[in-house]
Formats: sequence, C-alpha cells, structure tokens
Amino acid sequence: MGTDIRIGTCGYAYPGPPPKGWFGAFYPEGMPSRWDPLEYYARIFTTVEINSSFYGPPSERTAAAWASKTPRDFLFTLKLWQKFTHPSRIGHGSSAGSWEPVGPADVDKMRAALDPLQDAGKLGALVLQYPPSFDRAPQNLERLESTLSLFPYCPKAIELRHKSWSDELEKTREIVERHRAAWIVIDEPKFAASIRQPFEPVGSLFYFRAHGRNARTWWRHSESWERYDYCYSRAEIRQLAAKIANASSRPGLRASFVFFNNHARASAAANAVMMAQELGVPLRAMPPEAMLAQFPELIPGGSGVDLAGRRR
Repeated sequence: MGTDIRIGTCGYAYPGPPPKGWFGAFYPEGMPSRWDPLEYYARIFTTVEINSSFYGPPSERTAAAWASKTPRDFLFTLKLWQKFTHPSRIGHGSSAGSWEPVGPADVDKMRAALDPLQDAGKLGALVLQYPPSFDRAPQNLERLESTLSLFPYCPKAIELRHKSWSDELEKTREIVERHRAAWIVIDEPKFAASIRQPFEPVGSLFYFRAHGRNARTWWRHSESWERYDYCYSRAEIRQLAAKIANASSRPGLRASFVFFNNHARASAAANAVMMAQELGVPLRAMPPEAMLAQFPELIPGGSGVDLAGRRR
C-alpha cells in the first residue's frame, strides 16, 4: 500500500496495574521515578492520540516537550478541548446543559498547543469528537461548521456518533469535504441511535477509532474503564485489517490513522500490535515480554509477520 498507515492507541498514560492501568501488561513494572511513559511508548509505536487535551488545552511548553522527546517521524493527533464540542455539563453516557460561548482566547489557547507540534512536523490531525446526543439539528450544523472554520490551517478529523448524520450521508460528506476534514470511522456497539457509516475515507485522510464492542457495559458501568473492557480477537482484527487496507488503498489518500480506545487491561496496545502484524506495518521495536504473557494472541503463528509487524 502506498498510503502511510499509522497505528497507535488513544492515550498512553495509564498508571497502575490492570484493569485500569497498563503497568505489568504494556509498561514494565518497577520503572525508575524519572521514567517517561511517552518515551517508552514511542519506542514501539509511531503515533498516539492525545486524549488529555479534551479536558483542557496543554500548555505550549508541554506540547513542545512532547515533540522533543519523540522520534523525528512520530505523529500526534489531539482531541479538541470539550468546550468546543460538548455542552457545559457531561452526564452519564450523554451530554446535557447549555453550551458555553467560545471566544478568541479559547481559540488562542488551543492554537498555542497545536503550534509546537505543527512547527515540528508532528501534528497528524485535530480530532473533533462530538457526544452521541449531538444530532444533525440546525443549531448543531452551525456549531460544527463554525468550529471547523476556527482551525483552517491544520488537518481535522470529525467523530459524529448520532445516526442522523449518516441518515443524511451525502450532505454530511459535503460538509466534511468542504472543510477539508476527515470523517472518522468508528467501531463500537451499535444501538438504535448509533451512526451507521460506510467503511471508507472521506477527504484526503482516513481515520479509524476502535472503541471495543462491550455492549453490556457501554451505558451501565460503575467506572469508566468498564465501558472499554474489550479485547478484539485475532479474527476480529483480521477482518478489520482487510477493511482498513481497502480503505487505505484509495488513490490520493494522504495518510491513514488507526487508533484503539479499548484501553482497559492494556487491550488497546495489544490490539494495535495485532493490527500492525496483520497489515504488515512495522513497529519500531518488539512489544515487551509482559504483553506476551497477558496476550498470547500476539504470537501470530502462521500470519507471516513477526512480533514487530515485519513481513517474514
């Protein structure tokens, strides 16, 4: 495939042991106090989706540090601050409350976080993730287009989750393409109001997010990690890999991003390795030994690739 395919996880800082944390499953136990999880992560993967920016823009200094401690060709995607994409109060499984007005100072804060990564050539995309309740109402159409217009200088990817957007498939596609953005393809449990998308790129960027398929705990859970407590099987990864390979083969596509958000028990990291194996996308290094004990499916057997994703 001619398209550059990047595979990684949504977030990288998950301290503590499983099920919440990644220590002992992806990160080795007993690391020194000054050890940096991003530097370790970047020894294996070539991209990461930053989720912490959803709760507030990182400082320019923080973003510059991310750029300096990762390899030259490492790419970041950042979730846009929730003030731009969500009502002021986020409830259990949905958003409620009034929308806070977005002012020039808010835009400047977000741009200051993006600039160091863009200057270093490490900004893959700005991710606009909207809540499941964000339907295709006229006021939401206006919000979406207004927000897209605030960041014309960087690649953008939009995650829409309400079925009203796919009910008006061509009209939604037109908005996305007009703003030179990408429409994120998502894999998650499907409910009556869930979006139904074709598995194909919209725009010059293909962006895929895998949230897991744990329908049982999606809306009913005691802690947030339980929603994402799902590990894709080798067969499921193989099926998804075939679709991703097909989508990534479209002429004119600039790049493809594949991110796993099923972070409980470090399943996201394990599934990212499996996806690299199935697509033949090289990882920087072999996954840690702890992962082989936790995830025996990482040993691909007859798949024709080694543990680092290189074709034999």
